[in-house]
Amino acid sequence: MGNSGWKDILTKDASIAEVSNLLKLVFQHMVKNANKLLLIPLIIGIFAFLIGLLMYEKKQKATYIIAAEEETASGFEGLMAQFGLDVGGSNPGGVFKGENLVELFKTRSMIERTLLNPIPDSDPPQLFADVFFKDTKHARKSAFKNIDFKQDRSRHDRRTDSALFLTYEYVRDEVLSVSKPEKKIGFIFVNVTHKSADVAIAYSHITISTVTDFYIESLTRKARLNLDILRYEADSVRDILNENLMITARESDLNVNPLWQMMRVEHSKAMIDLQISISLFGELIKNLKLAEISLRRQTPLIEVIEEPRYPLTEVGFRPWQWGVMGLFAGLLLALYLSFRHFNRDMETRFEQKSNAKK
Repeated sequence: MGNSGWKDILTKDASIAEVSNLLKLVFQHMVKNANKLLLIPLIIGIFAFLIGLLMYEKKQKATYIIAAEEETASGFEGLMAQFGLDVGGSNPGGVFKGENLVELFKTRSMIERTLLNPIPDSDPPQLFADVFFKDTKHARKSAFKNIDFKQDRSRHDRRTDSALFLTYEYVRDEVLSVSKPEKKIGFIFVNVTHKSADVAIAYSHITISTVTDFYIESLTRKARLNLDILRYEADSVRDILNENLMITARESDLNVNPLWQMMRVEHSKAMIDLQISISLFGELIKNLKLAEISLRRQTPLIEVIEEPRYPLTEVGFRPWQWGVMGLFAGLLLALYLSFRHFNRDMETRFEQKSNAKK
C-alpha cells in the first residue's frame, strides 16, 4: 500500500489490486464480526419493540375539509354605495381570511368554548372537557381531584378554570390540528385525533359548528344591527301610517259645508301626513329588503367540503414500527462500531509493516 496510510487508497488513483485487497479485508472483517453486526440490531430492535408496546395507544383521526368564502366588493355593492346604501361585505378587512381563519380554530376561547359542550348521546352525560382532561398528565394530581366542569363558565372556580386551561393546552398540542396545505386553494383541513372514534367525530363536528357560529356572528354583526334598526323603524312608521289612515278617514266622514274651506284644513293636514307616511314607509321597506339581501349574502361563510365517516384512519406508531426503527438504529450503531474496530486494525497493520521496512 505504499508509505502512506491505508485511507489514502480512497482519495488517490489506486490500482485494482490495492482496491481488491482492501475490499477483501473489509469482507473478512465483516464475517469475523458477523455476530456483533446481527446481535446489536436485534437487541436494540427488541428493546424498541417493547417500548412501543408500552407507549402504543390506538388513536383515530377524524378529518373535516372546509372552505371559507373570501369575496371582494362586487359591482352590486359599489353601485349601492353610490346611492348611499351600505349592503355590507362578506369579509370586511379580510379579518378571517387564509391563515387567520386557521389560527382562529386554535385560539383559547374557541377551544374552551368547544370543550364545554356536552358529548352527544353520552351515558352518563359528559362534557368534552371531562373526557380530554382525563387524558392529560395533570388528571392524576391531587390538586385536581374530583374536577367538575360546567357548561356555564361563570360557575367555575379558580381550580376548575386552571384545569380547563390545561385541557386547552393538551387539545391544542395533541388533539386538534388545523392546516391550509395550499395557499392558492382555500381548503382548510381540521383534524381531531383521539382513541375513541365517536369522540373524535363528535368533537370535530362541534369545533366546526362553534367556529362557524362565531365566524358568522362576527362578520354579520353590522348587517344584523342595521336590519334590526330598519325593522324597528319600519314597525314604528307602519303604526304612524295606520293612525294617519284612521284620521284621514275620520275627517272625510265629517258632514262639512263645502263652502266653508276652513273646516277642510284638518282633512288636508291628514292627507299630507298620510302621503309623507306612505313615502317614508316605502323607503324603509326598500332599505329593509336590501339589508335582508346583505345578510343572506353573508350566511353561511364556511362550507363543509368533506366530513369524517367510519371507519376512521388510525394514527401513531405501532409496536412493529418501533421495532423496525430500532433495528435500523442498531444496524447503524453496529456498522459504526465495526468501522472503528476495522480502522484500528488497519492502522495497527500499517504500523507493523512500516516498522518491518525500517
